[in-house]
Amino acid sequence: MRYRTLHIILLIFITPFLAIAIDTASLRKAIVTTATKYVGVPYMYGASSPAAFDCSGFVGYVYREAAAITLPRSSRQIWAIGLAIPLAKAQPGDILVFDTSGGFPSHVALLIDKNQMVHAVSQGPKTGVMISSLNDSYFGPRLIGVRSFISDNSAQNSVAQKPENSPVAQEPVKNEIPVDTISFAITNEVVIYTDKIPAQVGSGVQFVVRNETGKDGIFEILFYKMDLDPAKSKTIRQDRVSIKAGASVEIDPIILTETGQYKLILKTSSNLKRVERVWKVVGAK
Repeated sequence: MRYRTLHIILLIFITPFLAIAIDTASLRKAIVTTATKYVGVPYMYGASSPAAFDCSGFVGYVYREAAAITLPRSSRQIWAIGLAIPLAKAQPGDILVFDTSGGFPSHVALLIDKNQMVHAVSQGPKTGVMISSLNDSYFGPRLIGVRSFISDNSAQNSVAQKPENSPVAQEPVKNEIPVDTISFAITNEVVIYTDKIPAQVGSGVQFVVRNETGKDGIFEILFYKMDLDPAKSKTIRQDRVSIKAGASVEIDPIILTETGQYKLILKTSSNLKRVERVWKVVGAK
């Protein structure tokens, strides 16, 4: 009788913890299942709908649909606010954070298992939502850490605690405008590029420019909205930046308020064109 009583007491004590573990496991499974069903959806800068995603828009949409968890909108905020955990202890549904622009968090993905992740990719032979290996030749070396927003202490989840010494507020930034980072290098050759991926109106782009000319330089960056009549083209921004050889600079984000064709032109201080980049801004999907 004494052993039976002890058994009942142990069950009463352990059962709530088993329920939490089961609920958390179910939650993580739901996140992974939801994420993988969107494989093949195209990439769009600033998008966060089932019709198109950018990387943080994809992760945020999956968390809302699968777990009713609201995440920050940008990779930087996810990095700053999420709970830091070692990769060795990461579980399915945790968020992998990458530095793909040289100096800060700029890409996020969802962990599927110890070997795979699912994410929205903007560059490479294939783009859109896809499953990749953690040992991917491009993303693997650029992994900078893991962030978790799933608490194992409660079946009801919200934003996890921020990393120690983080200067960013713990709550997600309200009405945060989605900003995608586009990085490119200045060389001694002219690079002309038309981006096949559109941007969603109301989103923003931030350029990270790296100087690979071999010497320090001063550069002019012109960003404008194109028109069939060149006289009607509208200048959005014009920046003059000094970049040391081998270094990078971040240009303040530009918010895309109108649909249409946009162009960025980068020139040297002696007016030699080095970069020309064109892309389209479209309505929300």
